[in-house]
Amino acid sequence: MGSLAPIDAALFKRSLAQWPSGVTVISTRHEGTVYGMTASSFTSLSLDPPLVLVAVDHRARLHHFLPLARRYGVSVLAQGQAPLSAHFAGRPQEGLPIPWVESEGLPLLEGAVAQLVCEIDAELPGGDHTIYVGRITHAAAWPEREPLLHQAGKYRSFAPLPPAAVPSAPAAAPAKAKPD
Repeated sequence: MGSLAPIDAALFKRSLAQWPSGVTVISTRHEGTVYGMTASSFTSLSLDPPLVLVAVDHRARLHHFLPLARRYGVSVLAQGQAPLSAHFAGRPQEGLPIPWVESEGLPLLEGAVAQLVCEIDAELPGGDHTIYVGRITHAAAWPEREPLLHQAGKYRSFAPLPPAAVPSAPAAAPAKAKPD
């Protein structure tokens, strides 16, 4: 194994591109206009209260509108929705129909594996990004749909591991009685 190199922007991007992630479209509405962006820097944060976070680049248009709208939607994309991901990542797809559905006053993408409606709970600095912590108020999930993944600059999908590749858990040892 080679030695580690001092970090620079290119190595940062190359290294972190190896981390596979789901793909989301973050959306909001401000003064009647819908805004959306693709985000893979999205994660769950807390179960109680139910919180998620998304990091938004300061240069993104959504960065301007989230503080004004104070709410956002999250559409966790499914396989087959890569064109939507590319579209909202700044590579417009000419003639692509956008399957918006309205829920709790926010635009979400139909066909996603999950949809969340969030109220902004906190805004935190994160270098050249702002981290928007969202309190989930409403959600829906379709576990029968396969998620869209992104890793090393490519869209991917899950492939199940063969049973032999997954070690089975050791049997639990019987509980010992404690003396009184």
